[in-house]
Amino acid sequence: MTSESRESSWDQGKPVAFFRFTRKTRNWFYTSSDRDEVLLGDTYLRASISRTAIRQGSERARLNITITLPSTLPVAENWRPYPSIDPIAVTCFIRHVGEDDALVDWVGRVTAPKFLGATLELTCEPTQTRAKKMGEQRAWQRGCGLELYSQGPGLCNVDRSLHAVAATITAVDRLNVTALEFGLVANRRLAGGYIEWAEPDGLMEYRTIKQHNGSVITLDYGAADLLAGKAITAYPGCAHTWSDCAYFGTRDRYGGDIYMPVQNPYSGDPVW
Repeated sequence: MTSESRESSWDQGKPVAFFRFTRKTRNWFYTSSDRDEVLLGDTYLRASISRTAIRQGSERARLNITITLPSTLPVAENWRPYPSIDPIAVTCFIRHVGEDDALVDWVGRVTAPKFLGATLELTCEPTQTRAKKMGEQRAWQRGCGLELYSQGPGLCNVDRSLHAVAATITAVDRLNVTALEFGLVANRRLAGGYIEWAEPDGLMEYRTIKQHNGSVITLDYGAADLLAGKAITAYPGCAHTWSDCAYFGTRDRYGGDIYMPVQNPYSGDPVW
C-alpha cells in the first residue's frame, strides 16, 4: 500500500506526523514518531509534538491550526524572548507506518506563539488566507505613500547602502541603544528607519527605530543578542514629505501630490 491509500482506508491507517519549520534558509524538522525519521533526505527529530485537526470553512479563524510542542526545542528560540521579524513557515506531512511516500497535509505560517511553562503553542494560519488579503491601495494624498527603500518601477528606489550607518553598540538600556556613530547623524534622522545585524546562525535580524536623540535610538522591541560591542547597521527613516524626499534626492519619484487642494471640493460646501 501507499500512504495515500492508507489515508483513505477505513482501518489501515497508521499516520505519523512530520513538521518542517522554515525561516528563510534555516529549517527545523520534528516528528511525532517514537524515533528519528528520514523524510525526503531530511532527518526529523522525535518530539512530543502534535497539532489540532484541519478544518474547512469560509470563516478564516476556523482554518487555523494549533501546534503544541515542548518549549525547550531549538525552534522555540525564534520566539524567546522576542519573536523574530521574519515569518516562520510551517509544512505538515503525513506518512503512514511501513510506507515510503508522504503526503503534504497542511502549509501555512506561525502567527501567534504562546509559552505555557514547558509547552509552546503555535497558532498557524494556512497560506490561502494570506492570498485572499487585499494589498495596499494607492491613494491621492499630499504625503508620499511609497515605502522607503522599496525597489522597482514606480517605487521609491532609494539605494539604502548610500545611507547606511555602521555602528558598534556601547550600551543597551531596555529599548534604548547607544552608539557613538548615531551622534554623527542629524538628530531624529534615524527615526522611522531601522537597524539590522547578523545573528550567530547567519540570518539577518531587524528592528524599527522609533526615536533618535543624539547617540541614542529607541527601538520598537528588543532582542536577546543586542548587547554592548555588537556591530549593527542603521538606516535613516523618512517622514514621507516633499522636504524629506529632498534629503534622499528622489523628488522625481515622490509618491504624493504637493499641489493637492487642502479643502475637499466634494464636501458639499457651495463656496470652494
